[in-house]
Amino acid sequence: MTYRKSTRTAVVAALCAAVGAAAGGIATGSAATSTKSNTSSAQRARPPGPPGGLAVHSDEVVLNRAGTAFISATEDNGTVASVAGDQLAIKEASKSVTYKTVTLTIPSGAKVTRNGATAQLADLKSGDRVRVTQSSDGTVVFANDSSHAPGPGGPGNGGPPPAGANRP
Repeated sequence: MTYRKSTRTAVVAALCAAVGAAAGGIATGSAATSTKSNTSSAQRARPPGPPGGLAVHSDEVVLNRAGTAFISATEDNGTVASVAGDQLAIKEASKSVTYKTVTLTIPSGAKVTRNGATAQLADLKSGDRVRVTQSSDGTVVFANDSSHAPGPGGPGNGGPPPAGANRP
């Protein structure tokens, strides 16, 4: 009886392995041999990110700096339309569609970075790509001019934050 049971177990295991290998071969074989693409050149040229592109505005729940509680944060991405005093106007748009232009009040203690260096809000120029994150932990402004390539965050994100400063 033990011989029969172990033989049956071995046969079932071999059968499962064979079916799994065949299914894997079918999946990889069809993917590897398929050369037809249903994506247009415009879709292939789009940078990586969620469908439709990167968000121009989001409300998020994030961990605070201390790591002790969750807080709400708001993020705005776009192009600097103007800077006047503590007012930063951002055009939230793609290359072909504008969502809206928002004016944010940037507090005096905000951390501002332009082209990877510490800056003042007044250093931002019209046309700079900008990302502003605001929360109860503070405000962070990242901007790049057209001579600086976007970071891993992708176009419109003002580049990545420096280590340890990804959230205000």
